[in-house]
Amino acid sequence: MYKKPFAVQQQNLLSKKDLKGLKVQLAEQYPALDPKVIDALLPDGQVKLLKLVDSRCVLYVTGEQTPLFFDPEGRSDFFPTLHTLWLHPNMMPELTIHAQVSKFVLNGADLMLPGLIVPANGVAGFGSVSKGQKRCITCEGNPYPIAVGKMLVNQSQMEKLKGKGLEVLHVFKDTLWEFSGKAFPNAGFSEKEDEITSCGDASYVPGEAPAAAKSADELPPAAAEKTCAEAAKGTESSPIAASVDGGASPTGDAAKVSAPGGARAAEDWSQDDLCDFCFLQAFRVSIPDDKLLPIEASELYEKHMKPSRPEGTTLDVKKSSHKQIGKFLNSLRKAKVIEVTDKKGVISVTKVVRDHKFLAQLEGKFADASAVSAELTVGNASAATSSTGLPPPLVTSMWKLKSDVKGLEELFKIMGKNKNDFHSWEVSRGVLLDYIKKEGLGDGSGDDFNVKLNEALTLALYRTAGGQKKDLTFPDAVSFRELEEIMQSRMQEHTTIEVAGLPPVTRKGPSEHWLIEVSLSRKGAHNVTKVCNLEAYGLDVPTLGDELKKKLNCNVNIEPMPGKNSKDNCMTLQGHADKELSEFLQQKYGITKAFMSVKQ
Repeated sequence: MYKKPFAVQQQNLLSKKDLKGLKVQLAEQYPALDPKVIDALLPDGQVKLLKLVDSRCVLYVTGEQTPLFFDPEGRSDFFPTLHTLWLHPNMMPELTIHAQVSKFVLNGADLMLPGLIVPANGVAGFGSVSKGQKRCITCEGNPYPIAVGKMLVNQSQMEKLKGKGLEVLHVFKDTLWEFSGKAFPNAGFSEKEDEITSCGDASYVPGEAPAAAKSADELPPAAAEKTCAEAAKGTESSPIAASVDGGASPTGDAAKVSAPGGARAAEDWSQDDLCDFCFLQAFRVSIPDDKLLPIEASELYEKHMKPSRPEGTTLDVKKSSHKQIGKFLNSLRKAKVIEVTDKKGVISVTKVVRDHKFLAQLEGKFADASAVSAELTVGNASAATSSTGLPPPLVTSMWKLKSDVKGLEELFKIMGKNKNDFHSWEVSRGVLLDYIKKEGLGDGSGDDFNVKLNEALTLALYRTAGGQKKDLTFPDAVSFRELEEIMQSRMQEHTTIEVAGLPPVTRKGPSEHWLIEVSLSRKGAHNVTKVCNLEAYGLDVPTLGDELKKKLNCNVNIEPMPGKNSKDNCMTLQGHADKELSEFLQQKYGITKAFMSVKQ
């Protein structure tokens, strides 16, 4: 996109209102970027909007004229510049390519899927893929992104690994990079003129590039290689690889944790250590038996591993050697610690070998570590029992036929399922699979196979309500995964939440839509705490308000949530009471912080 030089048409200093709106949108589009980081990147009174000549593109720069984000079409669809990505390389999902492929990307080509390095667990290692999704590109052996763009394929197309996969919008050495100051994050970006090379140096600081990151004219290649080798030498290896794949005891930093009398404090652990510890805690305390299995990788990570982290630490799998929770779980699968399934790119843990020697090694590894024994109680915050013995809410994804989709009803009826019932995705998928086997339309072998379409399947999954175009034709045969994808688009996802002692509640939408929303703000001269989505957990808001009014000794106001069809209520507490509210909900209902979203 920035192949040719560009000129700035006009620039304006963003008002406080516009800057606040920009930060809110960035937080929504990049949830991995902490709001405090966004505030630091975009300080009040220092952010300008630059409009380019003969283009819809808008740049957002700081007072030093450093572009941090760009909006290619002026539609509030923001992408980070490489300058921002080098500061926060884990803010968005990545695709890794071979070094030899980088020369084509640097020359302005879009990324072709055959050039990708496929993770050990296959395409599932890329995570969920959707058309238009924002991703960056990294080279094998180098931690810093070389380009940013948006996906041109969806999940099913991604699995074929053919054709063009990502449209590159901004790449190293383009005119936007030049406008940003022509920085080199490490020697891998300067060692060769037309290619990015491996380099483990991750010490990039704006304006203070290390010697290894200087251009080739300033530093001999041999010196650059030496610096990269030294940086790579200091990189920690995965504790899992050390203790499982090799069958040996942990070494290096991992050994320091379990060394008698020499254990490091939890805040000094590597991210690999934290991943191991939180996984152990999740299945020793939070999920002590197999009743919650199977469990999706994202749910395991967000609701069980993260809350199990020791106080004063932050678990971020993107900063570990695994980079993704799927890759972390895959390493455990290879070691036969767990069993997993992969359905349409969604990884779920189906079994844990609780007496596996690796888990025993982890228990020994962390047994004498400082603060761990005290933090076992902290692990219970997400865990299967709170301080009162209450289990956390049980959250289940359920699916139901959309009311405006008629053809699929007949398919469910044939297979003995009620169209008005809620079904798990496994049951819904089973309806489709069983029908195909029953009618002899496919052999049902493996996760994907060819399916012949009959009239019932065509009507259920391809024909739409209303008139059809005269020349419209339908395929005779498709892959099972494609049918799954179409079927899922014709069903509505719901979330069922069960709180101990209360009847289950089912709401439309995925589970992330039904976190208890806590907003801290100021109303007039007073601080206030606004709480929404309590009814989704079966809580009676007026009754809860009366209890909190007495317990916290503060004013409580109950008002209807905005929206014509909403029957729920919002509760407003006087003062910033998010911590007190969290403690109360956990003690009385077992609802932990993992089920809450706090915004300031």
